[in-house]
Amino acid sequence: MPDADRAAAVAPIVVGIGTYNNAGTIAAIARAVRDGLCRDFSVRDSRIVLADGGSTDGTPDLVREALGDAAGRLVQVGYPLHPVDLFDAPYHGLPGRGRALAAILGAARELGAQVCTVLDANAEGLAPGWLAALIRPVLDDAFDFVAPYYARAPHEGALTRSIVYPVFRALYGVRIRQPMAGDFSCSGRLVEHFLGQEGWQDGARAVGVDIWTTTAAVCGGFRLCEVALGARRHETRGDAPDLSMTIVQVVGALFAGAERRAEFWQRVRGSSAVPVFGQPTEAGDGSPIEIGRLIEAFRLGHRELRDVWAAVLPPATGVALNRLAQADRPSFAMDDDLWARIIYDFAIGHRLRVLPADHLLRALTPLYLGWLAAFLEQAGTAGAAAVEERIERLSLAFERQKPYLISRWRWPERFNA
Repeated sequence: MPDADRAAAVAPIVVGIGTYNNAGTIAAIARAVRDGLCRDFSVRDSRIVLADGGSTDGTPDLVREALGDAAGRLVQVGYPLHPVDLFDAPYHGLPGRGRALAAILGAARELGAQVCTVLDANAEGLAPGWLAALIRPVLDDAFDFVAPYYARAPHEGALTRSIVYPVFRALYGVRIRQPMAGDFSCSGRLVEHFLGQEGWQDGARAVGVDIWTTTAAVCGGFRLCEVALGARRHETRGDAPDLSMTIVQVVGALFAGAERRAEFWQRVRGSSAVPVFGQPTEAGDGSPIEIGRLIEAFRLGHRELRDVWAAVLPPATGVALNRLAQADRPSFAMDDDLWARIIYDFAIGHRLRVLPADHLLRALTPLYLGWLAAFLEQAGTAGAAAVEERIERLSLAFERQKPYLISRWRWPERFNA
C-alpha cells in the first residue's frame, strides 16, 4: 500500500478476506460485509482488506462491483502463492492461507485497527449480523480473540468433535469448540502479538495456521470468547480432499502444534469454559450416513493396517480393537478412554517419527470411522443438547487420560522398549 494511502486509510475496524479464484462466493460475502458495516458500524471508520493470491477469475473486480459505493473502503494487498500451494489441497480451501492471513494482519496493523475480523471466502449464506457478532465482543467488551460457535448436525464437524476439540481442550485448558475456524476476530494488541511471535513465518506457511492463531492467543494469556453464528455452509470447489488427506492436514497441524507448545500444555490441568455470546441453535439432522459402511471401513482397516497400528499402539489397545472388529452392529461401541489413548498414542508416534507423518496419519482414518460409527449408533435421533452432552463426556475422557499422554511424552522409552 502506498504511504499516502496508508495515512488516509486509518480505521478502527478492519475486515479481512483472503481469496484465490472465489468468484462463486465472493460477491455475496462482499455484500454481506458492506451491509453489516453500514447497518451496525456506520459511525465508525472501517476498511475491507482483500488479500488476493493472484486470482484469474475476476475475484477482485467482483468485490469492487459488489461493494458499490463502499468500494472506497477497499484495500487490496497481495500475497505470494507458491506452485506447491495449488497441489496441497488444504482443508480450508484457500491455497497459501497462512500467507494470506499474514498479509491481512500486516495491513490491519498499518491501519491501526482496534479489531481485525477475518472471514472465509468459501463460506455461503454469510448473514450481515455475523459481522457484528464477531466484532462487538472486541470493541465493547475488550475481548482479544472471538471464535465462532457453529450449529452442527450430529455427524457434521465430526473430526473436530472427536479429535480437534477434545485434544485442544485437554492440552490447553480452554473450551473452544472451533479451534481451527476460518472466521474469527482479534484485537489490535493480539494482531501485534501474532506478528511478533517467533516462528510466525513457519506458522504462516503451514496449512495449520488456523489452529496456530488460536493456540497463540491461548498461550499468550489473551481474553477469549465464542459467538453463536448458526449453521455454516461451504462452497464445494472441484474435488474435495479425501478424508485421509483431511486427517493428515487437520490432525497433523494439531499434533505439530502440540510439539511446539509442549512446555506450556504439560503444566495445564483441567479446562475452563469461555463466555459465549448469543444462543447456540440446532442445525437439523443433515444428510444421513450409512453406519454399516463405516463399520465395514473400520474392519477393512483392521485387517490391512494391524501391523501399522502395532507400531503405534500398545498391545492392550490392539486386543480391544480386535474385539471391536468382531462385534456386531448393536454392540459396536468404542470406549471414550480407549479412543483418547489411541489419539494420544498417535500423537506420540507423530512426535517420535515412527513412520512418515502422512503414512501414520492416514492409518488413523479407519479408526476414526470406527469411532464415528459408534458415535452415530449411540446418538441415534438425539438432539443438539444430547449430542453436546455426549461430546462433553468424551472431552472429559481426554482430560482424564492426559497424564497418560504426559508420561509417554516425557519417557517414551518406558513404553517402547
